[in-house]
Amino acid sequence: MIGLALEGGGARGAFHMGVIKAFLEEGYEIGGVTGTSIGALNGAILVQGSFEEGYRTWENLTPSELFDIDDEEYQRLVNRSLDKKAALQLAARISRIIKNRGVDTSKLKQFLQGLIHEEKIRQSPMDFGLVTISLTGLKPLELYKEDIPEGKMIDYLIASANFPGFKLKEIEDNYYIDGGLYDNCPINLLARKGYEEIYAIRTLGPGFFREAKYPGVKVTHILPSENLGKIFDFSQDLIRRNLKMGYYDGLRIIRGLKGIKYCIKPVKEELILRALYRLTDQQVNHLGRLFGLGQAESGCMLTDKIMPEIGSTLRLKKEADLQDIFVGLLERLAEEQGINKYQIYEMNDFLTAIRAGKMPETPDALSITTSIKNIIIESLSSRHRLLRAGQIIAESIKSV
Repeated sequence: MIGLALEGGGARGAFHMGVIKAFLEEGYEIGGVTGTSIGALNGAILVQGSFEEGYRTWENLTPSELFDIDDEEYQRLVNRSLDKKAALQLAARISRIIKNRGVDTSKLKQFLQGLIHEEKIRQSPMDFGLVTISLTGLKPLELYKEDIPEGKMIDYLIASANFPGFKLKEIEDNYYIDGGLYDNCPINLLARKGYEEIYAIRTLGPGFFREAKYPGVKVTHILPSENLGKIFDFSQDLIRRNLKMGYYDGLRIIRGLKGIKYCIKPVKEELILRALYRLTDQQVNHLGRLFGLGQAESGCMLTDKIMPEIGSTLRLKKEADLQDIFVGLLERLAEEQGINKYQIYEMNDFLTAIRAGKMPETPDALSITTSIKNIIIESLSSRHRLLRAGQIIAESIKSV
């Protein structure tokens, strides 16, 4: 069984649900979930057996369900498009916040009371844990569900998510704040329960991240392929995009798919090599000049110089293989063309989609006289070099 650690990050928590959907569809048995802040809330939903309900809740979530603010006013605040009337309303709201010593979270509690079922969490065979911080001595609390007093589950979930600026959460004469100030992605809570295979679902939200401190624990990080947006931006379009992104970013890791922003089924590396060797000497030499390399025998130039240089320009990891570089270059071109990221591609289908798309305009030094060719090449930005290289390869290689 695997364990999931869900990182805090406010509205970015929609990403968790997309990733979890991928794990469930792929048949993984999840033995335990830990989380901080929104990660704890999403974890509780999964543990109590209400994932589908929770996913639908995220799909249709509006800010007015969580905060004492109407959706239109909230959107103006997020977009910073305040007119005079809205500015006066905001000033009055800030005055109330100061008077109340923080943003009132009573509406959030009411929302959770309709969504979280404490008894189901306690009866679930799945492990569950969260992190919060007690202001009494600034003591971090890493709590499993069995450590939380009966009837206090929702209170501690809110305590874990009590972001600075919210009204302090009081439980039995103690005050609590967001656990992200201690550990925003509680891997070690799972490790202490004996989990050796842990997936950390990251939002890159503000807070501290603590590495696993127990030997023999394998931690796989599932990171968002694009920026998830502001932590308080509960815009429906953004949330739905992040749900979808989480699903495909999860599948990429689970299935071992190639790509960073796209999901592409891998092929044998020899097929990539064979496809690259179909490039003409003129095309190979042009690729070499694009990246400031001299002429050489086509095969040697491609594998030993051009592709590694493309990988470096793409800022791929040093351990990236030939297929990673090939796909990375095509991804850059596909993104420029606006090709759909949220589907799984066969390698040849990905090439076909790129060739069918509108190629970005880049200077074509192949059709320019030699006297000015080098001047144009030297003036190209890294972006144009990559796009031009991707265009040459995509148009020349029909299949792998």
